[in-house]
Amino acid sequence: MPLYIADTTEGRIGYVARRQPARTIMIHGFGRKPSTLFPWLDLIPDLGFLQLPGHGAAARFRETSLESWIRGLGQLLATLPEPPLIIAESLGAIIGLSLPARAVIAVEPPLSVDQLWPLHQSIARARARGVEIDPAVENLFEKPFHWVLDRISAPTLVLAGQEPLMPPRDIMREPSLLTDEDFAAYAAHPLVEAHRIPGGHTLLDHSREAVMAASADFMARHGYLP
Repeated sequence: MPLYIADTTEGRIGYVARRQPARTIMIHGFGRKPSTLFPWLDLIPDLGFLQLPGHGAAARFRETSLESWIRGLGQLLATLPEPPLIIAESLGAIIGLSLPARAVIAVEPPLSVDQLWPLHQSIARARARGVEIDPAVENLFEKPFHWVLDRISAPTLVLAGQEPLMPPRDIMREPSLLTDEDFAAYAAHPLVEAHRIPGGHTLLDHSREAVMAASADFMARHGYLP
């Protein structure tokens, strides 16, 4: 797929899409890359995939911070002829909720961070396999993300997994990273519809049909007709 590049005040960033401009932008989560989400092209053909700075082959921004990423990615989206529908997961969803969009589908966007044992377990396992993980990016999870509730400005659908976060346990796949309190905070927001669906944290990988079923009406109401 073609790669489209934009120079921003924070650094160079780009997205891949079959055609320009993409009306729907998908943003991956921490430690991942756009290609992990390419199976979604079978369900939503008009997709662009944005790569977070410092992930995979993407260049780092001048600083590793969510505010820098939000500024730079917002400048890239401003080059599109209209605000996109954003579909984003995990850390990417925190960013997506802060960007200009006609609507946002936020999949498993965490708020509290004091019980993120599945994330720390996954990081430890990845490092044991020799995977390099930037400590600066890992440090983004040191403070809670409740501030994002004040950034939501577009109609938003929050999807969380039904697999409970607690208690800590040996797992094959990460459970939901949203506590009941996190989920309730999103559900109480006036611009947010919130649903739990079957699965855990990796809904875009392992629960694609459930995500589509939960999103279809929202997408149709906000300008995307699958």
